[in-house]
Amino acid sequence: MDNKRYHLQMVDVGIGVDPSQRVVFDSAPSPLVDAPFDAPSGEELTEVLLHAAAEVFAEQGYERAGVAEIARRAGVTTGAIYSRYTGKAEMLLAAVDLHVPDEIQQLLRSDHPGESATDVLASLGAHLVDDLPKGYGLFLEAIVAGRRDSELAAAIRRRVEDEDARLAELVDEATTDGVFDPDLDRFATVRLAHAIGFGMTLTRVMGLDLPESETWTTVIDRVIGALAAPADQQSSPNDQSSPPSGNPRHRGDTE
Repeated sequence: MDNKRYHLQMVDVGIGVDPSQRVVFDSAPSPLVDAPFDAPSGEELTEVLLHAAAEVFAEQGYERAGVAEIARRAGVTTGAIYSRYTGKAEMLLAAVDLHVPDEIQQLLRSDHPGESATDVLASLGAHLVDDLPKGYGLFLEAIVAGRRDSELAAAIRRRVEDEDARLAELVDEATTDGVFDPDLDRFATVRLAHAIGFGMTLTRVMGLDLPESETWTTVIDRVIGALAAPADQQSSPNDQSSPPSGNPRHRGDTE
């Protein structure tokens, strides 16, 4: 890449796909493309770096990707990378985060006044068929790379465990409101949610057709409805029953 210009590209990630068959997608026109070079800074530089990192990780895989090549494509020095990230593992995870839609981040990490827990869970499920940036498959690249990189594997596990805790809070809230069956294991319910999300990510990376949004939402609503407490056990939102506490419970844990 000419150091006088930016040209940001996104590469659709294909696990186990011949690199020559991967499709390169040009980003939408922006002030950064084909503009005279002015050294970016702050958030702008971070975004440029992560787009370049996503490109290199997708093309070369995590193990072969080099920090120097990422810096070259971003038009900066390696020092600009190491001043922000400890290494490739942290950079890959940051690139993954960049490609998680804002709506999903907000649903998982923010309060949701006026919405029930089941509304939030339904919204999370509905977003799985939204149009997403082409870099969404980076998460699978990170999982595969993590099998040979203990540092990366540990970082991925922390991210998933953080989502576990947030999903568990939603399950607790739905259970306290008398919507979810209190006899259902919370950890199993959280794992079901993750299995659906991870499965849809794999479906996208494989290039399989996705269902229409309306039909998908109908199925997600039906799945959530299947978690409901029996009619004779449902309580009103004003009931003061105590929610389960702590982290999602794993099989074998004692009460």
